[in-house]
Amino acid sequence: MEVSLLKVEVKEIPEQVTPIVRGKLEMITFKYHVLRQLFSIFHNKTGNILKALLMIRDVRSKYQKTFGQPLITKAAKVAGRYFESLGTPGFPSLATKKMHEFEVNRFFSEEMEVGLRSLLFAITKKCPLNCEHCFEWDNLNKTELLPTTEIIEIVHKWQDYGTTQVMFSGGEPMLRINDLYEVLKTAKPGTDFWIITSGLGLSKEKAKKLKSLGLTGVMVSLDHFEPSLHNQFRGSPDAWDWAHHAVFNANQAGLVTTLALCSTRSFTNRKNLDKYMELAKSWGVTFVQIIEPRATGRYANKDVELSNEMLQILEETYMDYNNLNRYKAYPIINYLGYHQRKVGCFGAGDRFFYIDTDGFAHVCPYCNGKIANVRDHSAEDVINMLSNKVCQSFEKNRIMA
Repeated sequence: MEVSLLKVEVKEIPEQVTPIVRGKLEMITFKYHVLRQLFSIFHNKTGNILKALLMIRDVRSKYQKTFGQPLITKAAKVAGRYFESLGTPGFPSLATKKMHEFEVNRFFSEEMEVGLRSLLFAITKKCPLNCEHCFEWDNLNKTELLPTTEIIEIVHKWQDYGTTQVMFSGGEPMLRINDLYEVLKTAKPGTDFWIITSGLGLSKEKAKKLKSLGLTGVMVSLDHFEPSLHNQFRGSPDAWDWAHHAVFNANQAGLVTTLALCSTRSFTNRKNLDKYMELAKSWGVTFVQIIEPRATGRYANKDVELSNEMLQILEETYMDYNNLNRYKAYPIINYLGYHQRKVGCFGAGDRFFYIDTDGFAHVCPYCNGKIANVRDHSAEDVINMLSNKVCQSFEKNRIMA
């Protein structure tokens, strides 16, 4: 393995300063520039100021319907760019402009180019952990089938299609750190790149190098605010230390940081969620991604899905932290379950899809079933094949968001 699995040296890590924008004027200015960019694109399409303004109104209305909150209620500023949603590239950037152009195209014709917002790409089967909920459990530590050259070719294919965000996962992607360097070195402009990791081996030096090569952010898995319970969930006595040091090093390097929480039945109550958010704030992360447990991978055939009462707790927490003034300085919560139940899932190539470690396209990481190998088909053909599928039990509903 390319990353040492030795226990990291435990040091006292100071509380991090939250990157969340708290100044009212700065938020108004940021929101103005985003709406100005959207207006410019609408105006170029219609040639009519009034039509462009009415379409901006529709964008705001549909955003409210989808996410249950007004457009851009919170944002963070990291390395000179603003981030208001985990599924949205940083602003300003070529990636954001492309994403807005694709979303505007949805207002005119489904035949117009709409690109892809996010690609989740598993680049390795290797992983030293023993995670309770692992959706790649049946594939771990088997023979790798994607050499670096093919990973680069796949990334380029989807960049050419217009993908504005690529998130590398695994397994543990840090175990292919040298390959990640090569992918980032050869990447084309117009895409934000992320790594989804346990934090394993993300040293200060590696974080700086990844940032210098164009990495935007890291999503670090943390499944409890108590170190021993996170370590138990991840099957390693060092998992908490890896995660804590990774977030600290990524913040210091100017990367956007996210904590990913699998909110299990035993965890899901408001007291636990509030404690988790306090920890996330003290670690200085921008986002918290809340994931519901699914009966797939290691959880296959197990009764793990949350009750309606628990789902309501997650929704209320999501709404409170993203909208109420008393939570203004806390990280932005990304909770896919909210909009999935309101308007359908954005998987299956609508806004995102998943490529596994053998190069096969899936509706999403949690929906079993290979659709096609992306190496054998054009991006357009892969999207067309995915578009006939439904993610989980959620109805497909293509809506501007």
